[in-house]
Amino acid sequence: MKILLFAIMTLAPLSIMAAGPQLENLSTSDVEKVGNEFAVNFAHTTVSAPETDGLWGVEVGIMGGTTRSPNLKKVINSSGGEGEDFKYIYHAGIIARAHFPFDIFLEGSMLPKRDISDVEVSSGSIGGGWNAGAFFGLPLDLALGASTSRGKVSFDQEPTSTIPSDATISVDTKTTLLWIGTSKTFLFFTPYVKVGYAHTQAEIKVDTEVGTGTIFADTNKQKEDVDKNGGYLALGLNVQVTVVKLGLEFNQMNGVKTATGKLSLDF
Repeated sequence: MKILLFAIMTLAPLSIMAAGPQLENLSTSDVEKVGNEFAVNFAHTTVSAPETDGLWGVEVGIMGGTTRSPNLKKVINSSGGEGEDFKYIYHAGIIARAHFPFDIFLEGSMLPKRDISDVEVSSGSIGGGWNAGAFFGLPLDLALGASTSRGKVSFDQEPTSTIPSDATISVDTKTTLLWIGTSKTFLFFTPYVKVGYAHTQAEIKVDTEVGTGTIFADTNKQKEDVDKNGGYLALGLNVQVTVVKLGLEFNQMNGVKTATGKLSLDF
């Protein structure tokens, strides 16, 4: 367990953008789409079915996954970089989940700040909900849930035609989810589905050594804030043998697709 945790915490940030992309002349549409991709990437998940098995329970583990980022790939290509290296962005972290009497559950994830080459990455999230299906003795889990998450990526960028000095580009995100979900356990397998609402926010900022220059095409400002509302759909499967649990989840949020897996201990 410790070896897997070390590997995912060390390599995931490196995979995101080990050398940092090159960004220049981003349109308002580019900013909205790229910001949304990063916000979805850092959205809350513990790859968990909306179930509460027993009066009390605790789960701890690790998760990691990928998010398709065609818009990030496009803007990097347009800026003269290698966009193919950024057709996916990555997420990882430590996860924890617990359920309590009255079929209430709480869950969270965290990736402590990691510095790899010129890149800094961190994220954290918290969520919770109520399993009305178990509370009322229904034949399947039926839960309501909500979560919030934050993520940050920053990297150094060399001078470009619009930035006369070295710069640091940062992307700060916040994502809110509201959902209803259902699941049913068959022997060792628990498939689940969640549907709901997603709100993503992102701030893309440029810090330059000389205080001038920007990566944005439509403004001279060094910061742009964007947000987007949309739908949320998650399909997943948990497999548990004794206390070891494996999980796989595919979701689509605000038009962006993500896949995440987990390995955990569930007591």
